[in-house]
Amino acid sequence: MKIFYNRTGFLTLLFREIHRFSRVSIQTILAPLISNILYLGIFSGILSTRSIAFEGFNYLQFLVPGLATMGAIFASFQNPSFSLISQKYMNTVQDLNSYPISDIEKTTAFILGGMVRGTLIGTLTYVATLPFVRSGIYSPVFFFFSLMLTSFVFSSIGFISGLALDGFEKMNFVLSIVITPMSYLGGVFFEISKLSGILSAIRFINPIYPLVNITRYAYLGVYEDNIYVHGALALIFMIISFTASLTVFKRGTGIKIQ
Repeated sequence: MKIFYNRTGFLTLLFREIHRFSRVSIQTILAPLISNILYLGIFSGILSTRSIAFEGFNYLQFLVPGLATMGAIFASFQNPSFSLISQKYMNTVQDLNSYPISDIEKTTAFILGGMVRGTLIGTLTYVATLPFVRSGIYSPVFFFFSLMLTSFVFSSIGFISGLALDGFEKMNFVLSIVITPMSYLGGVFFEISKLSGILSAIRFINPIYPLVNITRYAYLGVYEDNIYVHGALALIFMIISFTASLTVFKRGTGIKIQ
């Protein structure tokens, strides 16, 4: 039995998810992009002379890959979660059961839609920072790949959240209370090596830290801790998050009528 047996149906669902966020681009693309640039503008005025642990780079160069990663995380998480919760409010989420495509095609379409949005936000964040930070990318291909990988992981998490949660307030709770603190403690704004005590130990259980670190390596060519371990962890996160997404969807969580 073919896993992907209805290419037309799969692409239709994928393009629907992409079109859904692209037609309201002011909210889904421009708003988070401006937010990231404001972060850079604020920090450029306050901490532009702050020294960092990486010799030969200034703080703004250090900050850019962190902001790009954070933008990708938030955008990719929001896309599938918002889409599914919206369908629950409209009482149309059950229609997913009638789509003539396999479960893996449905899951992949939603996740790839979020990945496209996350990668786009991360890439545009880098482009928008060029007037402030004129710095070449150490490995452009790897930088783009790291944004795609990060977006895939958090789009999968957003997909699971969209299935499991039944309201926007719960989705915003996950964003505000879980993902945002993890981002701040994941090396977006500062080197984890400069933290001490429990704040430093948190990096061992924070999945965002390896993702930020590999993106920073792709951008600057420098890293903290072991970049090979972090690369392996990122790939493991991708496999686990997708497998969990498919499992939750197959169980009918948030879709089956009770």
